[in-house]
Amino acid sequence: MPVDFRRERAWWDAKAPNEEVDFLDEAVNRALRWREIARRLGGVASILEVGGATGAFSIPLARRGYAVTHVDFSPAMLDSARAKAGDAGGLRFVQANAVALPFPDRAFDLVLNMDGAVSFCGEMAEQAIREACRVTGRMLILSVSHRASLIAGWVEQSAKVCGRLLPAVYAMFDRGAWRQDQFPDNLHFSKGGTQDYLGVHKAFLPGELRALLEGAGMRVLRCGGLGTLANLCGMDAVEALRADADAYTAFLDLCERYDLEILPDGPGTWRRAGLIAVATLGGAGAPQNH
Repeated sequence: MPVDFRRERAWWDAKAPNEEVDFLDEAVNRALRWREIARRLGGVASILEVGGATGAFSIPLARRGYAVTHVDFSPAMLDSARAKAGDAGGLRFVQANAVALPFPDRAFDLVLNMDGAVSFCGEMAEQAIREACRVTGRMLILSVSHRASLIAGWVEQSAKVCGRLLPAVYAMFDRGAWRQDQFPDNLHFSKGGTQDYLGVHKAFLPGELRALLEGAGMRVLRCGGLGTLANLCGMDAVEALRADADAYTAFLDLCERYDLEILPDGPGTWRRAGLIAVATLGGAGAPQNH
């Protein structure tokens, strides 16, 4: 079935007021993405952020002097970002869909496509990835939902609401696929969420994402879990460490080392996109030490 992007747009519009509210491991995920971005800014002038939402990344980057194009397909997200941006120079806003970006090939030095702009394209997620690759002139940072993490979450929700494994668990396990109308029991998963809806969804494994990027002509420098330690050590520990700035910085340092040295294919954080990839166009660039 085709993706009903009108329905998806209405859902994202409704989510706009709380887009930058980070719960528990969401804050870890966002902090780790910022660290990855900061490492990749050398020689960059132009930046595209696909799915820029309310501007958590695009606005600070524009204020640092980069020419930033902020793309989202939700009018409410764009309105919020414009209001928040104020007099930030070098920032333009474009309403567009991640599966059909209105830009020429290789138009931007750095392309950011993080969190929902791929995963919530559902069956068209691979097209969104190819589009991000197409407009990349130098470097791409992309994050998507990690299938390993969502399988565990689907099992937890299935057991909690029904005491058994619902068909959606197996669809996520086998194909990384979710949509509300997949099975009648899927309503149990989305009850209580924004508009009692979870959107269409596609989750990936590291090998799948790597293959897609390489197939699109990219050289993959990093592809794996983001923030797995925060997922595994428990939210009580994360909250306790967040209460002290020095302890939290040390924890983020350890999270990075854990992702790179201990469990590179780990499930990442539960909330927000737990699988990150960094890639350069063709043979450009070289892996950086962390």
